[in-house]
Order: sequence, then C-alpha cells, then structure tokens
Amino acid sequence: MRYFRFQLHQLLTNRKNLAVIGITLVALLCQFVFFPPNNVPAELPTRNALTRDRDKNVAFVNEPHGPLTAKWVPATREFANIETRMLNAQKQQHTQAYVKATLHYLAFLGQNAANPDAQSSPFHYPLSYYFENRQYPDADAAFANATMYRSLEPLAKQAHPDTATVQQQTFWQTLFRGAAGGWLTALLIVTILFANDLLTSEQRHRSIARLLPVSPWHAVNTKTFTVFTALSGFLVLAVAIIAAFVIPQHGLGSLSAAIAYYAKDGMSIKLDPLALGIALPTILGLTLLLMWLFIRLNLLCQLLFHNELVGLVVSALLLFGEPLYFMHGIAFSVPQTAYYLPGYMNPAAIVSGLQNFRYDTSRMSPLAAVVVIGSMILMLELVLFIVTHRRRAAIIK
Repeated sequence: MRYFRFQLHQLLTNRKNLAVIGITLVALLCQFVFFPPNNVPAELPTRNALTRDRDKNVAFVNEPHGPLTAKWVPATREFANIETRMLNAQKQQHTQAYVKATLHYLAFLGQNAANPDAQSSPFHYPLSYYFENRQYPDADAAFANATMYRSLEPLAKQAHPDTATVQQQTFWQTLFRGAAGGWLTALLIVTILFANDLLTSEQRHRSIARLLPVSPWHAVNTKTFTVFTALSGFLVLAVAIIAAFVIPQHGLGSLSAAIAYYAKDGMSIKLDPLALGIALPTILGLTLLLMWLFIRLNLLCQLLFHNELVGLVVSALLLFGEPLYFMHGIAFSVPQTAYYLPGYMNPAAIVSGLQNFRYDTSRMSPLAAVVVIGSMILMLELVLFIVTHRRRAAIIK
C-alpha cells in the first residue's frame, strides 16, 4: 500500500501528467462552449433549413421543365409535402407527428439520395458529410441516415416523446455521441501518456527503487492499478463537466432510449435497436480492456527496451493504424479483417455496428472485440510474467 500511495503521488505531481489533464479538460470545456457535441444531428434539419429546402422544392415543382428534369417533379412534390408536415408538427409542438414525418423524410432520402442519377436529382444527404473531407462520404451518410431512422422508430409509438430524446441531446445520448465522436480516443491517449514513463522514471532515479524495494511483478501490477486509479478520477471529473453542461438544459434522458446496431446476416442487412442501458456499459467495458492493454504494453516496452519512446510508437501505431489499410481498401478483400487489432480501437463503432458497415461484415461484434483484445492482453500478461520472473530480473538495471 505504501508503494501504491507513493506511485499515485508521483503520477499526480508529475508536470507532464498535470499538463495532459489540464489540456484535456480545457479542450472538453472549449468543445461545449464553441462546438457542442450534443448539437442536433445533421440528419434532423433545423426549422430554417427545412423552410429553405421546402420553398426550393415547391419552386422546382412549379417551374417549367424539360424532359431531363420533369421526371423528378412527382418525387419533389412528395418530398415538399413531407417537409411541410415536419414544419407544421414543429410549429404545433406535436412531437409524435414530427417523429412520424421525420421517419418518412429519412426513408425518402434513403431511397432517393443514393439513386444512380443523383447528380441530376434535387435530393441529397446532409452536405456536412461532403465538406468534412471524408474518405467515403456517401457511405457514411447512408449509415447515419439508416441508424437515425431505426433509433427514432420506437419514439414514434410514444404519445408524447421527449424532444431532447428525439434530437439526441440528453445526457446519456451525449455520452454515446461523444464516445463515437472521439472522446474515447482522447481517453486512450491520456492513458498512454500516463503509462509512458512509469518505469523509465525509476530507471533514471535509482534511489526510488532502493527506498521502496518490491519485486518486479509487484511493481508492474501496482503501477498498472495506479494509472487506473488516476484515470478513474480523471474520468469522473470529465463526466461531471459533461453533466454540468447537458443535464440542466436537456435532462438526464432514459437508458431505455435506443440506438441502432448494424449487422449482416448473409446477404441481408439487420438494424436492431439497442438500449443505451446496454450500449454504454458495453462501451465502458471495451474501453477498460483497451486501457489495460495500453498500460501493460507500455510497461513491457519499458522493461524490454528501457525507453519510453518505443511504447509510445507502438501504441500510436495501434491506435491510429487503421487508416493504413482501411483508406486504401485493403481490408475489404480479406476475411482476416475481424482479427485486426487496430480495427477495435473505437468501442463505440463496434457497439453501433459501424465497423460491420465499413468492412461489409458481421464479424466485428462486441464479442469479437473481447476475443481479439483479450487475446492480446493474455499474450502481454504472459510475456510480462516471464520477463519479471527471470533470474536477476529487476525494474532497475
């Protein structure tokens, strides 16, 4: 216990770690002030955008047409009617009618925006997908459209669905959207930076090890739990900041609210509802596995190479290595995709089925993530155990 307290004190008084915590929390505050992560999703157009698009579509219907554009008049008239229903429901504050009209809106876009003749069509997915320099904007927009439709379906059966829940702005929904949008990656980066010099700092200051003599295996385990304790406090503080911004304005929300899970069953596609009460704990569990993986990986690299840079480079390759094969389409043609560890670095993408969609598979499930990440952890544990129990093994050399 004395060694644990000493390590925790060292970790939390390290200037580098304090800077990491401060920068991360300031970045989180700035995100809520300038770029709120719980803004209304692009798939749900604002009143002004709906009015503009409806008026544009009505003008298109009423103007004279040649043979190339006349074929779009009936569909455009139908789309304008759907937009009018959405506007009327918003004006009357009839949430159920708005949800039902929005489902028709999303279904219409899903059928027409992906039309092979879309370049001559007045219909398109939200333009933000095309302004963000995405590798596959059409596919990303189609996935978001389909999952939004599936998550709204249960709300259409409620007499008075909550507006914040419809717009995915409640606390629980914000946590999920933030996890999918980069918060988990930031947490894993903080984990790597915390674990990066746990052993090399003692290798540079041998007096520490002499004052607190422990076995190498005990030292490695204690350092791991030290990082977990510090990260737990950091995570509680970050969640408290999120709650302070979200709950007063949009409420806590319900854990029974659904997201959509994408999977393939043979040649057919399935979009099943998944309650946030299941999705969020699953994401947390996978994140904890990844945190353990990166901590132990960095400790092993420091034991073997006596240098923190090796662990940092290997961790970066794992965390950001997926684009090396995904953006070039290499992984689409091989069935081994489900066993690529970099493909499991975003637990929210696993739980929502986004990785299944991206790789056109059904294998990249939460269970597969546990198997792949867990297998790597077992290998690391075995190597760590052997290294720390060798004759003359020591933390300091």
